Amino acid sequence: MNRGYTTPITSITEKDFETLVQLALEEDLPAGDITTDTLFSVEDSCTAILLAKEEGVLCGLSVIPCLIQKSKTNVTWNQILEDGASLSKGTIIGELKGSLVGILKMERILLNFIQYLSGIATNANRVAKQFPNLLILDTRKTLPGYRKLAKYAVYTGGGSNHRINLSDMAMLKDNHITKAGSIQSAVFMVRQKNPGKKIELEIDGLSQLEDAIEAKPDILLLDNFSDIDTEKAISILKEKAPEIRIECSGGITPDKLNFLSKFDGIGVSMGYLTHTVKFLDISLDIK
Repeated sequence: MNRGYTTPITSITEKDFETLVQLALEEDLPAGDITTDTLFSVEDSCTAILLAKEEGVLCGLSVIPCLIQKSKTNVTWNQILEDGASLSKGTIIGELKGSLVGILKMERILLNFIQYLSGIATNANRVAKQFPNLLILDTRKTLPGYRKLAKYAVYTGGGSNHRINLSDMAMLKDNHITKAGSIQSAVFMVRQKNPGKKIELEIDGLSQLEDAIEAKPDILLLDNFSDIDTEKAISILKEKAPEIRIECSGGITPDKLNFLSKFDGIGVSMGYLTHTVKFLDISLDIK
């Protein structure tokens, strides 16, 4: 099963997060660290263990070398695990060695990145494992600036990426269709001006299904359909337009996922994967 509508985010590089790291440092250390700078000398050294405190999926480790470099501190990072690793309570992820002052100053920023991205990866993993025959998709409901990181975390956890941004593919919603005049004209105009780009069409009722099939989008999104209407729509689509990929969205609950899992291979987009995230409990323990 292809885990992305366009090119999924299977890896990240420093370019994807260096601005965020710099902003985090400026935000947290506008004039040093009063506590650390008062208590300790730049000559003091230590070892710190990055440790999982609960079960989950690890994500975001590539941020750590960038944070060390931008902190301009004498610290080395010994990575033991890789992104995607399964964590349990007590799992050692890696080890920082060097300046005590440097490690204390970067501790919260480091944990914010790793805990947040691991939380997203864990979220995605939980749903994808429970419903392996569904394409569990993220959305664009991400924190500004964190889009690639959040979608990478979804992919790392076993989920799938919807479009990455507005330039990636077209998605026609009710406002677009209303102003364009009709489903047919909206799809036609986008296809004419953007050859080779995928087109997704959102509909919110069975009354639009016939027009949607005639327009031949690449993906048809059934938005907030009842279970009965979802089953009817999928049956009609599989019979009349099997080439159109089916996606469901809107108010997706565990019960709804149980129902949708009856239909192999359909997509389910869930803002929940990225906008309702609990930080995974990971600590940095200084020895």
